[in-house]
Amino acid sequence: MPSLLTDQRSRILAALILVVLLAGCLVWAGTTPDPLESQYPDETEVTPAPEAYVGEQVVLGGFVVDTDPVVIATRASGYGRFTLVDADDRLQNADGPLAVDDRVTAFGTLEDESTLVVERTTTRETSETAYMYVISAIGGLWVAGRFIRGWRFDWSTLAFVPREQEPVETHSSNATDDSGGEQRA
Repeated sequence: MPSLLTDQRSRILAALILVVLLAGCLVWAGTTPDPLESQYPDETEVTPAPEAYVGEQVVLGGFVVDTDPVVIATRASGYGRFTLVDADDRLQNADGPLAVDDRVTAFGTLEDESTLVVERTTTRETSETAYMYVISAIGGLWVAGRFIRGWRFDWSTLAFVPREQEPVETHSSNATDDSGGEQRA
């Protein structure tokens, strides 16, 4: 049977190995290209110098500021306005046409410095993002609360152990009723 000291050293060694692996993954992930990164220039690159991207395929995201024709602003200040040609016809995840203040991402070819010929348009309600964050926060707090209520850290073994619970009263199957007779389960 391993001694408590050997068991404690094994846990410390395992924790150190996991911390080193985590740090290594962070460094490795920081040095490799982002696999989710688009190969096309986006609004952060196009807005300051759109003339450099004329004739190229780009991805522009922003808020709709006008609907006839559809015009988006890539900056919250209203700066970086682009007209989206055929945006409503190429809309993928909405039932109706675009409306002012809709959050839009459009992919297409930049025809001139302020016109994007759209191949694909997607939209997302701002309430969807807020809903995602609120539900995630509630779920995270619920899990943390369940963990804190059910577990504690034992410093002598350097481990999380279940909290002691009050014994639950059990009823036997041959309990007596108020009249003194036996009840059958």
